[in-house]
Amino acid sequence: MYDARKHICFNVGRVMRRVYDHYEKRLSPFSLTPPQYFVFNALWMGDGISVGELGERVSLDSSTLTGVIDRMERSGYVERQLNPQDRRSVLVFLTAKAREVGPHILEFADALDATLRHPFSKETMDTFEQVLRALAQAPAPGSAAAEAHE
Repeated sequence: MYDARKHICFNVGRVMRRVYDHYEKRLSPFSLTPPQYFVFNALWMGDGISVGELGERVSLDSSTLTGVIDRMERSGYVERQLNPQDRRSVLVFLTAKAREVGPHILEFADALDATLRHPFSKETMDTFEQVLRALAQAPAPGSAAAEAHE
C-alpha cells in the first residue's frame, strides 16, 4: 500500500500547515496573515529596504510581495517612500503603529519556537535546522540547476 508519509515533501507540508494555522490564529487580532507576518518580521530586522531586497529576505516574488505590502500599507503597518538614491525604486518602512505592536506580535513566534523545540535535544534540533537550511538552498526540482547537479 502506498504511504505518502514516507516523502519529505508530504511531511514538510504537514508541518507547515500546522505552523501556518497556529500563526493565522495568533495573528488574527492584529489583522495580519502569516505572509504579512513574515514581511513584518523581515522589516523588524531592518527596514528602509527595497522591495527586491525584502523579497529576497522572505522568498516571495515581486508580484506576490507587492500585494502583501499593499494590504499591510492599508492596515497601517508599512509605508513606502521613494528611494533618495534611485527615484525609480521605493523603500519599505515599518510605521509607528507597527513599532508599537511589534513586540506583542513577535513574542508569540518565540513561544511557538520554544514549544516546537521542547521535546527534542539541542543536538537533534541543530541537525534538523541544518537539514532545513540545506533543503531551502537546494535547487528547485526540475530547474536547470537541479538537473545540472544530478
